[in-house]
Amino acid sequence: MKLFFQTATTVLALALGLAGCNKGTDSAVLAKVNRTTITVSDFKKQVQDLDPQVQPIVSTDAKARKEYLDQIVGYEVALQEAKRLGLDKDAEYKKRMATYREEMERKVQEAMKFELLANLVKKELASKITAPTDQEVKEYYTKNITRMRTADGKKVSLEQAAPLIKDRMANERQRDAFIEYVNSLKAKATISIDEKVLASLGTDTPAPAKEEVKKEDPKK
Repeated sequence: MKLFFQTATTVLALALGLAGCNKGTDSAVLAKVNRTTITVSDFKKQVQDLDPQVQPIVSTDAKARKEYLDQIVGYEVALQEAKRLGLDKDAEYKKRMATYREEMERKVQEAMKFELLANLVKKELASKITAPTDQEVKEYYTKNITRMRTADGKKVSLEQAAPLIKDRMANERQRDAFIEYVNSLKAKATISIDEKVLASLGTDTPAPAKEEVKKEDPKK
């Protein structure tokens, strides 16, 4: 249940060089490509999608920033040409876009559900879950002493293992508390399951292909 308690990570790019642009300048036009404008906000969003290792480079290095902007301009020029040729009107393209929109909508709905569950957990369970004490961590370590080794067999000290043990114990408590809470809600809810429909789902899974056995040619 660790996922229910994670907080949003701070985008490193905006914490560095790009953070110098305040909200007032986000709408400033950074570049123009024919009739299309690229604002500072547009550029920031593009940087956020970069690999975390690349973000700080683009954020702090002027040359890298200019090269990345040049790439964005190049993509925009190509997109404009594709539209000029009418490729965005292609039937197959429209079909794929409709599929993408449905998938994105599904992901948005799942994200909304996740956030709602996270809020529920924080409200109903966070204050009821106690953090593992140093004594409990020590007892866990002692009980599992034979497993406290590195991949190459070296013994891990209590000091080294303590942070990981604390995380593990906290996660287990969060998981158990959530399961218990959900079960209490189930007990009060009206739930019906169609066992026939459930059983029929198994028939939709294709059987694994049988490996063909080749017979030896007796003449060989």
